[in-house]
Amino acid sequence: MNTSNSQRQVAGFDVFIEAPFTAQIPQQLADFKLECTASRGTKLKGVELEKRILDVHWLCVRYMFPTPQDVNAGTSEKILKAVEQLGQKYNWSSLIKLYVADGKPQYS
Repeated sequence: MNTSNSQRQVAGFDVFIEAPFTAQIPQQLADFKLECTASRGTKLKGVELEKRILDVHWLCVRYMFPTPQDVNAGTSEKILKAVEQLGQKYNWSSLIKLYVADGKPQYS
């Protein structure tokens, strides 16, 4: 529960998936748009990197709502539905909600 006076909203989520560097990650997933893909903290989108160094077969993919959503507006269910859809193709290990508070990202 949020005990501060800030307006907290859900902006999207990060999910770690088991997939090779060359995986074709969906650009759109339910209500979400793919923002970036990372491997061990290095963003991969649009960057040519040496596969044998970064391809550990676990990628962090970030999906965002078009605009932040109220935390009580069924966002958890929307996220779980999107992850379930992604899970039909990829094994996933962890899921992190991304919040904004008073219009400022609470994630990096």
